[in-house]
Amino acid sequence: MARPKIGVALGGGGARGYAHIGVLRVLQQEGIPIDIVVGTSMGAIIGGAYAVGMDMTKLEKILTNLDLNKLLDLPSSPVATVAGRIASEFLTRADWRKEEQEETKNLCQFFSVFTKGLEFEDLKRVKFAVVAADIDTGEEVVLQEGPLHRAIAASATVPGLHYPIRYNDRFLVDGGIINKLPADVALRLGAEVVIAVEVSAPLAKAKEVRNSIELLTQAETITGRELMRLKLERVRERLGERLVLLQPKLDRVSMLSLDQVTAAAWAGEREARKHLDRIKALISQA
Repeated sequence: MARPKIGVALGGGGARGYAHIGVLRVLQQEGIPIDIVVGTSMGAIIGGAYAVGMDMTKLEKILTNLDLNKLLDLPSSPVATVAGRIASEFLTRADWRKEEQEETKNLCQFFSVFTKGLEFEDLKRVKFAVVAADIDTGEEVVLQEGPLHRAIAASATVPGLHYPIRYNDRFLVDGGIINKLPADVALRLGAEVVIAVEVSAPLAKAKEVRNSIELLTQAETITGRELMRLKLERVRERLGERLVLLQPKLDRVSMLSLDQVTAAAWAGEREARKHLDRIKALISQA
C-alpha cells in the first residue's frame, strides 16, 4: 500500500520561525518523507532553503553568522523607520510602483544567493509553494512558478518596512497578513498528512499594551490568530488526526530577535521529537 503524501506547512513569525530549522532537521534525521512544503514569511525562507537542498544544520550555522537585521533591512525601531520612510517618500517622490527601489533590489539579491538562483521549475526534491498577499486586491497568492528569490522576498516583505515586490504584474507583501499558517494550502496541493508548525507571536499581556502603536499591533495579532484558527479548523474537518500541529515553546524569542537562531531551532527540534511517534504512526497506517 502506498504511503500518504506528507505536507509540511511552515508559518510566519519573524525570528520565531527559526524553529522550522529544528523541525525539518528532525524529520530528515528520522527519515520522515516530505513531499510538499508550503511557507509563509520566515516559513518561506526556511522552506526555500530546504527545497533547494540545503542541510539544516549548515543553514543554522550560516544564519548565526549573518547580520540579518541589516541584510533584511529590519530596523530596531519600526515606528521611527516608517515615519522616516514617509518623510523620505514625500521629499524624493519615490514611486515603487514605477521603479524598483534599491533596497528592494538588495533584498531580492540576498534571496537569490540564498536559493542558488533557482526557479520553482528546477526543484526536484519536493513540491514547494510560497504564500504572499496582493496588496491591491487583498487576495492570497500562492506562488509555484518563476524565480524562487522573488517569491520568497514577496512573502517576507513586511508592509511599511519594505516596499511590495512586483511579481507577474502584482504587488505582493508578507503572506502572514492573510495566511499565517498555510496548512490549507498544503492540503490543496495534495498532502494527505499535514505537519503544521505554528510560530506566530503570542498576544501581549494587558499591562504591556500602553500606547496607540501597541494597541494596533495587539489588534492585528488578535485578527491574525482568529483567521489562523478558522483555517486550521477547516483543515482538521478534512484531515482529522492527520493534521499534526506543532507549537514550539518560544517564550524568550521575539519576532525581531534575529540573533537567536540556535534557541529557536532547538525549540523546534524538541517540539518535533514530541510528535515523532504520532507522525510515524500516521505514515504506517496508510
